[in-house]
Amino acid sequence: MNAVPAWPNLFIAGAPRCGTSSLYAWLQAIPGIYMSRIKEPNYFSRQVIGDDNPLLKPIRDEGQYLRLFSDCGDAKIVGEASPTYLQDPEAPVLINRAVPDAKVIVSLRDPVERLYSLYLMLQNNRATTGSFMAEIERGLAAQGNPRLVFVAPRSGLYAQQVERYRRVFGSARFKVLIFEEMMADVPATLQSILDFLGIDHEIGAFAEPPQRQYGEARGPLVRYLFGNRTISRASEALIPFKLRKLVRNAFLVKQVAKPPMEPAARAFLTDYYRADVARLERLLGRRLPWRNFGVNSTSENVR
Repeated sequence: MNAVPAWPNLFIAGAPRCGTSSLYAWLQAIPGIYMSRIKEPNYFSRQVIGDDNPLLKPIRDEGQYLRLFSDCGDAKIVGEASPTYLQDPEAPVLINRAVPDAKVIVSLRDPVERLYSLYLMLQNNRATTGSFMAEIERGLAAQGNPRLVFVAPRSGLYAQQVERYRRVFGSARFKVLIFEEMMADVPATLQSILDFLGIDHEIGAFAEPPQRQYGEARGPLVRYLFGNRTISRASEALIPFKLRKLVRNAFLVKQVAKPPMEPAARAFLTDYYRADVARLERLLGRRLPWRNFGVNSTSENVR
């Protein structure tokens, strides 16, 4: 008689370009934690990702999804990481309905810097990307489309997204990380996550680098490989994460200086996000270390 497939009980829900790949890889190495071989199944993203989305290819079949965790053994924590869950308005309820004891972790980054990082990733995946400001305008114009728009400014409006998860999971099962703080002190962040998950493991010294450092694709073939979800899914299923990272950094990208953001785009996005960042700060009860919002981002009501 076959064992009942295990549902994951940990969801790294986003946001995109906020260190979810690094967090996923770091947790894989912790005893007692099993992370799915495919990082982004997007099973619970029903509104922001169409079933036929050619770029993200969500897994919709329950059996196929649960097979991602069939090798979890006796791991206490079984997890996956789909950064689109944070933005999807239905995902919190769907996750909680499927796994009533699930825990959720999200990482938030200065939304201006996050969107630019997303744009630079898209440039590596497609040769036809316009300027950052042009992509922002295209994302704003297409934001009523149910299919996910990659450079979508509204995806960085975190306050309502965090409120949704808090409402469903409460503070005991929902943890908010700040990307800039995580990268400044990885051991302390990981230790706080293990405490949250109830995993007894001392992190100690931790020297693992971030998983996705900036680099430009080495030509159109590499750009095609990065942008083809079928190929990336196959490589995830067959090749260990650290080996994929080694190949990427050694052969597929060239390390170059990160191009500066257009000043007009920075000014526009800072104004676009300012009220939402202030709302998020009130919700979290703290000031956020985001340089684009260092002066007028917080109301006097923050304690």
